[in-house]
This record gives sequence, C-alpha cells and structure tokens, in this order.
Amino acid sequence: MANVSSLLFVLFGFSGLIHVTVAFASILQPYATNHPGCLSRSDHAPVLRLKRTSLASSTSTAPTSLGVIKGDTKGANLLLKDLHISTGGGDQILKSINFRVDPKERWGIVGPNGCGKSTLLGAITGSVRIDEGEALVASKVKVGYLKQTAVSGSTKTVREEAASEMEEINNAKERMDKLEELIAGGDSSEKTLNDLAKASQRFDDVGGWTQDQDVDQVLKGLGFQPFDSDRLCSDFSGGWQMRIALARLLLSQPDLLLLDEPSNHLDSSARDWLATYLSNYQGSILLVSHDVALLTKSVNSIAEVGGNTLIQYVSCNYDKYLSEKDFRAKSAMAEYERNMKEAERLQDWVDKYGASATKASSAQSRVKMIEKMRKEGKLDPPPMGVIEKIWKPSLVLPDPPKAIGEKLLVLKGADVGYGERGAPIFEGVDLVVNRGMKLILRGPNGSGKSTLLAALRGKLPLLAGKRMENEKLRLGVFTQDLAQELDASARAMDLVTDYARGGKNGDITISNQDARGVMGRLGLGDEKPLRKVGELSGGEKARVALSMFALKASNLLLLDEPSNHLDVGCIEALGDSLSSWGGKDGSIVVVSHDRAFCQSVGFTHVGTVKDGGLVIEERGLEERDWDRYDIASTTSEFAEGGCGDASPMVELTAEEKAELDRKRKLAFNAPKRIEKIESLIEKAEMNIAEYDEKMFEFGSDVEKLMEMTEKKTKKEEEVANLMEEWESLEEIMAEMGTP
Repeated sequence: MANVSSLLFVLFGFSGLIHVTVAFASILQPYATNHPGCLSRSDHAPVLRLKRTSLASSTSTAPTSLGVIKGDTKGANLLLKDLHISTGGGDQILKSINFRVDPKERWGIVGPNGCGKSTLLGAITGSVRIDEGEALVASKVKVGYLKQTAVSGSTKTVREEAASEMEEINNAKERMDKLEELIAGGDSSEKTLNDLAKASQRFDDVGGWTQDQDVDQVLKGLGFQPFDSDRLCSDFSGGWQMRIALARLLLSQPDLLLLDEPSNHLDSSARDWLATYLSNYQGSILLVSHDVALLTKSVNSIAEVGGNTLIQYVSCNYDKYLSEKDFRAKSAMAEYERNMKEAERLQDWVDKYGASATKASSAQSRVKMIEKMRKEGKLDPPPMGVIEKIWKPSLVLPDPPKAIGEKLLVLKGADVGYGERGAPIFEGVDLVVNRGMKLILRGPNGSGKSTLLAALRGKLPLLAGKRMENEKLRLGVFTQDLAQELDASARAMDLVTDYARGGKNGDITISNQDARGVMGRLGLGDEKPLRKVGELSGGEKARVALSMFALKASNLLLLDEPSNHLDVGCIEALGDSLSSWGGKDGSIVVVSHDRAFCQSVGFTHVGTVKDGGLVIEERGLEERDWDRYDIASTTSEFAEGGCGDASPMVELTAEEKAELDRKRKLAFNAPKRIEKIESLIEKAEMNIAEYDEKMFEFGSDVEKLMEMTEKKTKKEEEVANLMEEWESLEEIMAEMGTP
C-alpha cells in the first residue's frame, strides 16, 4: 500500500498530495456504471479512490474524482482564468474565457447545440482537457455535477440512493449509532455519554431529524409516488434513474451545483417543481439548459456561449437577457460605425493636406489619433458573440404520400405491456389513427404513454389483440433516445443518406447535397456532416437524428419526447414544421411534456392515458390539460376517477366539428392578424391625434370643428372594434392552445 501511495505521489505531486483508500469492487459494484452526483463519489468501481489535498495546507479538500482543481479563487466559488479549449482536431471551441461564480449566484449557460456549453462544464470537472488557463474551485467548496448521460445503476432502494450523499447527516448518524452501540454493550462512562450528547446535537444541527421528510419532498417533486421509495432503483427505466440521480444530487446540497440539461427526462410538473427548487437554492448554480421556462424561473444571471467566447449578462433573467443582448449588439455596432467614420474623417484630412508643409504637423497629429484608436481596439469589429443574431434553424418535412382509405393505423382490443414483467399496462385498447389526425397523448408520470407509442410503432409486440396497418402506411419515428442509438463510428452524413435511401420506402435519388441542405438548415453546416457521430455534442447528435427523420417521406409521424436534447431553435423549427405539415393525408401522434412545443403543433385530438385506459377527445389542447394530466394529486381531475371505465372515444357533432375547424383556422391565422391590428390601431391613433390638433387650430370655426369631430368619432369607433377583435382572437388562441 505504501508503495502504491509513493508511486501516485510521484505521478500526481504537481497537483497535490494524493490520499489513497483501497475499496473492494464488491462494495462499489452498485456504482460501476456512470454514476452522477456530488463529486466526492468515485464514478467507477475501481480498487482505488483518490482524494486531493493542497500542498500549501494540511487541510483536506472534498474528494475530486472527476478532476476538480482546488485553488485560490479570490473569494468566488468558481474562477475561470484565461481559459482556452480546443477539439481533438485542433479546432478552438473556447478562448480567453474569464468568468467567476460567487456564492449564491445562479447562472444559466445558453447557446446553440455544439457551441461548447457541456465542454465548459467538462473543463470545470476535469473531464475535458484545458489547453491554456485554469478552472479553479475554492478549497472548501463542495461540487455536485449531473451529466446529460448519467444513469444511477444502483441496487439500493430509491430512498436509500436518494439519501446516500447527504454526507453530513449520514456521518453524524453513523457516529451517533456507534456510540449508542457502545452504551448498549455496557459502556456507560461519562466520556461516552458526553460524546453521544455531542453526536446527537450534531445530528440535530445538520437536519438529521428531518432527513426522511426532506427526501420524501424531493422525490415527490420529481414525480415519484410514496410507494416508489422502497422499490429498487434497478426496477426503473433509464429516464427514472436519471430522476433518482438528480434527487441524490439535490439532497447532497453541494455549494456549487453543475447541471447539464436536467429537465430532459422530466415532465412539466417535475420541471415546474425543479425550477422552484433551484430558484430558492442557497448555493451557486451553473445550469446548462435549452428549457426556457426553467431558465426564466431558476437563474438570476445568463452567460451565453458563442463565437468561441463567453458573454456575461449579470443580474439578468432570461427575458432580460434577450433584450439586453439586442441592446448590446446595436450599441456595439453603432459605436464601431461612429469610430470608423471618425477614422475615415481623420484619414481624409490627412490625404487632403498631408503634403502641405504648413499643415504637416496637423496631419501627423491626426495619424497618431488614428493609430491610437487602432491600438485601443476602437477600429476592431465587435466580437461575433456580441453582435451575431440568434440564428434560427428551419425544417421542411416532405409531403405525406397518400394512403388508401381513411385509417392509417389501428389497434383493436390490444393488451400492451411487457409479458415477463407481470400484468399488461393496457388492456383492450381500441385506437384508430385516421388521415389528417394530430394526436397528443397526455397522462401522469409512469402511465405508459411511451409504451403505448412503442406498441403503435410495432416495436413492442402486443400481448393480445391486433395491430393493423394501411398497406400504404409510411411510418416516421423520432424518439428521445434516437440520437443515443446512432453509430458513433459512422460519419453523420453517411447515416443520414443511408437511412434516406435505404429500407422498404427509401429514395435512392436523394443526393449528398440534399442531405447537407437539410443538415445545414438545422445548424450542421461546414464540416460537421463529415464528422463521426462520436465527435459531435449531444445536441448535434439529436440534429443528425432529426435530419434522418426529415429526409424520408412519411404519412404517419410518431414522436416520443422529441424536444429532449434539442435546443430552443430546433424545437421551434420542429413545432412550426409539424403545425403546417400533413394536410388531409398526414397524421401525427406525439408524447411530449414541452408546453411551448405542444402548443405550436396545433393538435386535433387529445388522448388521455391513465390506469390502463385511453380516452381520445376531438379537440385541441386546453389550459386545464397542463394541470389535469401531469399532476398526480388528490386535487387533479384524474384522481377523482380514472379513465379505465370511460368510453374510448368522444365524438363531436357535425356542427361542433365545423365550429372547431373555424376556431382552428382563426387561431392559426391569429398572430398575423393581431400584428396587422396593432398596425391599424397605431395608424388610427395617429389620425385621432392629428384631428385633435386641427380642432385646436380651427378655434371657433363650428363647421370645421363638427367635421373633425365626426372624423375623430369614426376613428375612435374603429379603434374600439379593432380592440374587440384583438381580444376575441386572443381568447380563441388561448382556447385552442396557440402560443
């Protein structure tokens, strides 16, 4: 053991003394998989655990198994000093990054997929190599990190795993239990009794008596039911294990909390809870997310990654950041243009009079002024990270091939589930997906929405009943895990073209240029289509999968949480594309908790999933759906009576259908009409102001005053009517779920 320690000291002496603890693989086996949470835990099940201590001090720091470097941060929890990071191929991702996170600051890290947000977190945790500069964490700061791809893999119960990194409480309890055992064994000495009193007080001080309530509160907020607490973590899917990992991380209460897309596997109620929790968090936060609602509520400053740099917006929430970014861009360009004009004016004077003997001195003075401006950087264009506009991806889906008849896909008397795992999740489901249908499946956590979609897709065989396809069915599928299933060794463009050209319904006429066009519109331009998938970021992989989805013509699209791993721009592009796609021939079935995305699609049917039943209503999404379907509480409409005994379909009369179609058309066109109304109101109000001025000028000319009064009254009536139309359109938009 001493020899091993000596060897490690030689290897790591420049970073600090390494304390080594031998741990048996059998003990650490539950953590052998990628195991997120506080950085004080090793991520693997090796025989060595490393703890780093500063050479300048004998005080131990928190374990740093992922490579967090402790140092002098000048009072900050985190300090980045002149940070430079490049890819393995030498391309620079980030350069000259200077950034500090003070105690209790909550930063949102934003930017398009592939810009370097996760790379930045990797530099802090030590998983990404830094070319130049430093990423330092204060010596006594405990760091917690949740990665996008983290999975628990624990064999503990949910409650045990969630509480496993509440170190102060767990250590205090262990000390207290040992002393109680000594006393129970006959040691009633004054010292032991005093030690127990101190241990009990310590347990009380760190919140030990409320530990169970704290754990229950966090698990409930993340969507777990009370009976889930005693189930094994291994019983849960990868998405739910991510929630367990997140619960464990939050309960560990790190001083610096690093979160990389934490809402990807959360439904809307869990996202709302997480946003509230983070908004009240007492430590520092670095949150990488494309979830605008989460960012808006949970952070108080924004740092934007773009143009290889980091632009900071201190004390700005997300909405203020957007307006401040626009203001900074305009101001920077205006100042640059003023400086260029001044330099041009000075240069013109030099060109005109520089040869004159009497004005040579003045000309030289102006040359020096130009040089000074150049040295001060006043003639340099503003950084791209400041002035570049937020680029918006676009997506165009191929027109749907026409099917024979109305029914595209049918489930009849279907029992759906996993046979080896016990009783079916659904029994006797009847579902008909007709041409032109846009169906969203809603339901509480764990109700089986994704399972039902897998059965529709044909990936999950039915336990009983029938699945019938239209002979002209062309099925397109996009799932939240599709990007993770891509071949990491293949070139991105090869995957896209092979998928588009291959299979039963492939199109061999699709060219590489067609593929590059689709990928480019989604932000995969330049050389990125030629990169191997394994070299792309998580968000870029999702764009590759979306490109595959977009190149092959389908008449039925199945989408399972499509907004996970996509940034805001791509989510908006997908929603906009789906809203106008399909007509009378294409159909969509979606499982999603992303409210903005769902509202943009324009669903014609809402399917409610709960307690093994399915109810389909012919209507758009309504405000009540967001409370009714996501929150499994005694106050929800679901709790008052499950849908197992409900009729499988709610039909509308011909008049109701006509009215619904009318409202849908109005809601679809409402944003453009409202924009026009705003313009008309502004113009009418300007006319009213002109009439008021003329009435003042006319003085006692009664005839002209009456004429102006009549014109003014008509304009006021016009404004009133326009305002009434505006309010009516907003009511219809709210009713139909249009954003």
